[in-house]
Amino acid sequence: MVQFWVNEQEINIQDDEKRTYLLDYLRDVLKLTGTKRGCEEAVCGACTVLIDNEAKRSCRAKLSDLQGKHIVTVEGLVKDGEMDPVQKAFVECSAVQCGFCTPGMIMTAKALLLKNPDPSEEEIKKALKLNLCRCGTYPRVIKAIQRAAVVVRGETPEPYVAEDAAENNVIGKSVRRIDVEDKVTGKTVFYGDYYFDNMLYGKMVLSQYPHAKILSIDTTAAEQIPGVQLVLTAKDIPGNNIHGVLAKDQPVLAVDKVRYIGEPIVVVFAEDEETAQKGADAVQITYKELPGIFTIEEALAPDAPLIPNPELGPFWNAYAGEKGNICKEVHMYRGNIEEAFAQADVVVEEEFVVPPEEHAWMETDGAVSRMGENGKVLIYAPNQSPFADRDQLAPILNMDVDKIEVVHMPAGGAFGGKTELTTHAYVAIASLKTGRPAKMVLTRKETLRFHPKRHSYKMKYRVAANKDGKIQGMDIQILADGGAYISWSPRVVEQSVSFSTGPYYIPNLNVQATCVYTNNLIAGAMRGFGAGQSHFAAESTLDILSRKLNMDPITLREINALEVGVPAATGQIFTTGVGYKDTIQAIKKVVEEELLPLKQKGDHIGIGVASAWRSVAGGLGPDELAGAALDLLEGGKFILRVACTEMGQGSHTSLCQMVSEILDIDITDIEVDAGNTGTVPYGGGVMASRGVYLWGHPTIEASKKMRKLILEKGAAILGVDEDRLSLRNGFIVDKETGNQRLSFGELAAQSTEPLKIWVDFMMPKSCPVSENTNEDHAIDPKDYNVHHTVAYNTTAVAVAVDPETGNVTVLNCTMALDGGQIINPEAARTQIEGAIIMGMGYGMTNDFEIEKGINKTDTLGKCKVPRINDMPDSMKIIFVGDQDLTGPFGSKGVAEIGVLSVAPAITNAIYDAVGVRVNKLPVKKYLGGLLKK
Repeated sequence: MVQFWVNEQEINIQDDEKRTYLLDYLRDVLKLTGTKRGCEEAVCGACTVLIDNEAKRSCRAKLSDLQGKHIVTVEGLVKDGEMDPVQKAFVECSAVQCGFCTPGMIMTAKALLLKNPDPSEEEIKKALKLNLCRCGTYPRVIKAIQRAAVVVRGETPEPYVAEDAAENNVIGKSVRRIDVEDKVTGKTVFYGDYYFDNMLYGKMVLSQYPHAKILSIDTTAAEQIPGVQLVLTAKDIPGNNIHGVLAKDQPVLAVDKVRYIGEPIVVVFAEDEETAQKGADAVQITYKELPGIFTIEEALAPDAPLIPNPELGPFWNAYAGEKGNICKEVHMYRGNIEEAFAQADVVVEEEFVVPPEEHAWMETDGAVSRMGENGKVLIYAPNQSPFADRDQLAPILNMDVDKIEVVHMPAGGAFGGKTELTTHAYVAIASLKTGRPAKMVLTRKETLRFHPKRHSYKMKYRVAANKDGKIQGMDIQILADGGAYISWSPRVVEQSVSFSTGPYYIPNLNVQATCVYTNNLIAGAMRGFGAGQSHFAAESTLDILSRKLNMDPITLREINALEVGVPAATGQIFTTGVGYKDTIQAIKKVVEEELLPLKQKGDHIGIGVASAWRSVAGGLGPDELAGAALDLLEGGKFILRVACTEMGQGSHTSLCQMVSEILDIDITDIEVDAGNTGTVPYGGGVMASRGVYLWGHPTIEASKKMRKLILEKGAAILGVDEDRLSLRNGFIVDKETGNQRLSFGELAAQSTEPLKIWVDFMMPKSCPVSENTNEDHAIDPKDYNVHHTVAYNTTAVAVAVDPETGNVTVLNCTMALDGGQIINPEAARTQIEGAIIMGMGYGMTNDFEIEKGINKTDTLGKCKVPRINDMPDSMKIIFVGDQDLTGPFGSKGVAEIGVLSVAPAITNAIYDAVGVRVNKLPVKKYLGGLLKK
């Protein structure tokens, strides 16, 4: 027997305990789920606890080694309902986004302050260097630990003051996020934290080859293992064995062929994970390996083996074999490109290559299911598109949509990648066949093989300009590797093309993009959605052009900048919300006053600038639906029901601010029911930076209707004219006297019927991109709206480069951003700081290596995502621009725009420092070799 204490509770482990590690015991037995599993290799820190006041990885702490030890989890830091100073500081400093890594961060910080109550910034970074946060809250974490240290030392910290964008209204105020306290105390429930009675656990059998025929599948041995309850193959799919977000081309379970190394073939469900894995290992599959296609060039070869299944096509926006291995082609042109180059004073030609990128969220893929009433199946998953998931599941399960309820769970990171089905269908089928709850949590190795990545691109850019800096033409060729199935590739390529020029007026233009099928891992949606790749090329090319012209790169951008009334690359003419020039002016001031002086501090210090633009909401033609329901509850509180899901971006808080502004209530009086398809109005996915932008519209309308309903019902109860009444601080008040007449709680109690509002909403119709950029005015220019609106930024970076080693230190990164009216500045800054760090990772270190279709990057550590000691020495966010008339309260979105300009700004700064141009990412892979040439 082993005796130890967890949060002051005595624990006695018997000798027959089957679990080996503390993490499993905490989660599975004690149900202390604040301690997270993220990597299985002790590199992420999500599982950190205190063992005798030392920060330890519970995934590596053996139960047999815990005799006499005292263990504290994040739940145990709360004493008598009072949060620990570290937890309080994380709340006050907004040091939380998705929250999955937060408990581990807090426990590591707690251990540091127990040893050292006055740590330096470098000591904080050293202590937390093994704690990963893919959302990039590192700057806030440092502030929080410094603030908590003041309290630990017995001193009183200065009041934390956030920078607001408004003085009086709720809109523009830095309001504390509504979910943050649950995240810092371990109360937030992620899908993997669900433990239903009598639950089954599932494990997948994935393909052993990138391309092969399946000759036979023998599950006999798996079925005979004690504890195995169900083995699923394609024949067990109740409905259609096919799915896909844009086109249904991907088998739920492979039948006769596998097209990539992550293809699922069999799923085994058993009484526990260990038995399920034994069952999966016992499945015998006989393959005949087929020649694979692993490069874009191989895919386009005339005699290349065909990867897509032509029997499934044709699709509305993708090819399925009609053009060999071409998945999607997009062409966009205007003017006379040949004449532009012939008459130009300066021509620049460059080629660029960017690799795939892994999302590397801390929470691995998976889902949980159970049976509900009347034959309904409920699926709990960290999704971005619950209704789209439900609608995809219906034909797979052969069920009506009203018999399927997808329940959105807080996502432990998403970044666009949780817009597709993962294990949803498998757990649902298991529940339908057995009547029992079912759960699948993929390992990190499985996640890395299974879910789609950012597309790898090869790009050729030619730019023609006059001596005065005016760009006369751009000729752009883009080749993208889409992997084995369609996923989001058609839309990714369309968006790439739309924003391939940068935010500039280009009078003569030719853009050709081709995406191909290969036997590499699937490529899909990731933050930036195709714009990140083309921005790297476009902004690098502009920097080269500025040097060839002997012109300041900021001036070059200013000369060619888009503004209201000037056609964008697609030909669309925006009439509001074009604040790009404001971002340039803000950065120009920073460069002159703050960054240029840095160059005097040493050799090999460089400054780089890059700009970005990106649509807010999807556009390009498809309907974009949302809705909002608002109910007045007993006691006077409200519940807002929306399909808008939460992945750490803070959209729910911003939507609550809108309700608060209109109803004049405290934000704490609003609950949010989000993404449960059984209780909220229909809505599309949360992607394309549209959470606040899309759902803000119906939220405002629902709030206005609720305000009118409250006044109407209140007037009837009070027996006065409605015009005499107003709302203030949760009360119906007399306009003239200001006297409180009726609280909202009293109104709810006295009403004869529930006070509820339900609003359905659709964005104004957008258009597909016209191939000739509507140059012929086939569509009236005022109706040619390819995108609803666009966000803009300009980024300046200062770097120091060691010419001997190629080591790059980012000294400063400043971003000026036009996001319209910023609803919650503190939340927006937190998100943009994280975007900058993610953009740094994309440019500097991230390298998802695939060799002959097999991912060599097979652990989280190998993904090389930035850690706390990789962040810039300093960062600054500047909000500029005016309200956007298309947005709710004049707002736009900021989720994606922040990641796009960082990589090219860094490579431009490297050139400024050492005169070496890096045209392939990541920098750390190539810069050293370039410096030696």
